[in-house]
Amino acid sequence: MAPSLPTTSRKRMQILWCDSKDSFNSLAADHVLAAHLRKPDLTIALPTGRTPLGLYSVLRSKPVAFNRVRWFNLDEYVGLSATDGTSYAQFLRMHLLDDLGVPDTNIRLIRGDAADIQAECRAYDEAIARAEGLDLAILGLGANGHIAFNEPGSGWHQTTHVVRLTELTRAANAQEGQYVPPCGITMGIGTLSGAREILLLVSGQSKADALQALLQGRPDLMWPVTSLLGHPRLTVIADGRLRPG
Repeated sequence: MAPSLPTTSRKRMQILWCDSKDSFNSLAADHVLAAHLRKPDLTIALPTGRTPLGLYSVLRSKPVAFNRVRWFNLDEYVGLSATDGTSYAQFLRMHLLDDLGVPDTNIRLIRGDAADIQAECRAYDEAIARAEGLDLAILGLGANGHIAFNEPGSGWHQTTHVVRLTELTRAANAQEGQYVPPCGITMGIGTLSGAREILLLVSGQSKADALQALLQGRPDLMWPVTSLLGHPRLTVIADGRLRPG
């Protein structure tokens, strides 16, 4: 059962509507840069997919030293190595991390090809704990309301775990007919909810129902994004086309 929340939970969200891709990307980048200015050695969890690409492009263009930031990824496919072209680790290296000059000691990405996946989940949780938790979790939103790879029905107290991906998620993540593995490893909702700050990026008409579930302000296990309701520092940057009414 989803936890009950006070009726004021929606009011804690800061929702920023954007009428252009440029404003969407700039607002997201400004948010990350402000967090970095406050704490140059902050810990960030990164998403993959199309939505954050503009954000990553803006960050790469800034004359900012991110070498003290500690970076984690939200999720990875089971069975894929960090050098596999379809892995999320490779995606983040190519679209952001390699261009920032971040030392490898400050990057901890999920090892999808670990011999013992359960041990890797535990090791990942331990690495996050050694970093004293997440300062900023940047999240995308799935059409079915998933955050990271936490699919509908996922427990809200879980830490890093293995999940079987829905066919909707696999189809959305497939590009040019490439194979998408059936399982992923993901930070759990318990880990994400514990981040000191959350930035949720929502773009694309397919996300309208999931965003509406969040805006209704009612926790629902079948819409994992509603687990964020009541978080003290939740900012949503959303495509203006999805604005209700």
